[in-house]
Amino acid sequence: MDKTTDIELYSKEFLEKIVDFKEEWYQSYNKVSKEQTPDVDGTGRKIIEKRLDGYDYIIESYMRECLDRHFPGWSWESAAPLHFLGAEWVVAQGHLCIMDEHLLAFGINPPIRKFFGVDSVRIQYKKNAVHTDPANIVDVGDNCKHANTAAMKYAINRLTHIGDDVYGKRIEESGAGSLETLVTMESTSQDIKSKAFSELVKEKHLTWARVFEILEIKSLGEVTDYAAAYEKIKASGN
Repeated sequence: MDKTTDIELYSKEFLEKIVDFKEEWYQSYNKVSKEQTPDVDGTGRKIIEKRLDGYDYIIESYMRECLDRHFPGWSWESAAPLHFLGAEWVVAQGHLCIMDEHLLAFGINPPIRKFFGVDSVRIQYKKNAVHTDPANIVDVGDNCKHANTAAMKYAINRLTHIGDDVYGKRIEESGAGSLETLVTMESTSQDIKSKAFSELVKEKHLTWARVFEILEIKSLGEVTDYAAAYEKIKASGN
C-alpha cells in the first residue's frame, strides 16, 4: 500500500516557497499595522476624532487614502440591501475587496482578498418628535451613508490592519511576555509598568490601603521603582 503523505506530493522548492510566502505576507501586513496614524493632515484637519462615548476613530477619507496607497484597485461591494431594524436602526453590509500581489505566486489571478463588513447607525429624528412617523426623520439618506461608511471602515481595519494603533488591534512583539517581564525591563514605559503593577494588585485581591502599608508609602506618587514595588507585592500575603 502506498503510504505517501500529502506533504510528500509537493517538491522541496514548492514547500520553501510557502515558507517564504508566509514570512513575506506577515511582514507586509505587520508593516501596515505598525504605521502611526497622524492626528491631523497637512492642513490641520483632524484625522483622529473622538466619539461621544469617548472612543477614538479615524475619519473615512484618511482610511480611503491609505487603501489607495497600500492596495490600489480596491473596491467596496454591497453584500445585501440596506436593512432597517424597526424605526431606530439602519444596517449596512458589504465586502471590501483588495488586490494582494502575494497571491500571484500561487496562481491566484486576479489576486483578490475579501472581508465582510457590517455595522449600523441609529436613525436621527427631529427633537422631541415621535419615531413612528417617517416624516420626522431628519435625513435618512445621511443615516444610510454613515452606516455604509462604518461597515466599510470596519472591513478596512480587519482586512488590511490600517488604523490598528487607533482601534487597539496592534500587537507589540518587543518585550512581549508576562507583565512581570515588562515591569522589570528598563525600556518599558512607566504607564505599562504602572498597569502591570495594578494588575498584580487586582490579581492578589489587595486593597490599596494594604498596598500602601506593604510599600510603606502614602500614595502611588511615591513609587519610583515599579520593579521593586512589584516584587514586594508579589512576595506579600493577601
